[in-house]
Amino acid sequence: MAVLVGILVSLLVAFAVLILAGVAAGSGAPGEERTGPWRSFRAGWAARKHPDADQTAAAAAASVRPVDVSLDEFLRATADEGDPYLQVDDLADTLQRASRKAARALPRQRGA
Repeated sequence: MAVLVGILVSLLVAFAVLILAGVAAGSGAPGEERTGPWRSFRAGWAARKHPDADQTAAAAAASVRPVDVSLDEFLRATADEGDPYLQVDDLADTLQRASRKAARALPRQRGA
């Protein structure tokens, strides 16, 4: 009997949440398509029989078995042999320009 009461109470709470969400969704901005939670639920329930292409592609991608690869193998396979992102000469030039600008901006100290 306690299980039946618990199920009934949870169904009433779910129904109350749907009612409150419908009231909150009714105050949308002008020009927006007004879809309440009940319409969204019905559209989702109908879409489970005929999913769109994006959902089908996502389900197919999720069903692929993962491949176990070590980190070394992954990094070797995806390594880029081009120029590195950080060039040491460019970094040295930038630091020299920044130090010259900082030296000009700071006032000289007389006691040093």
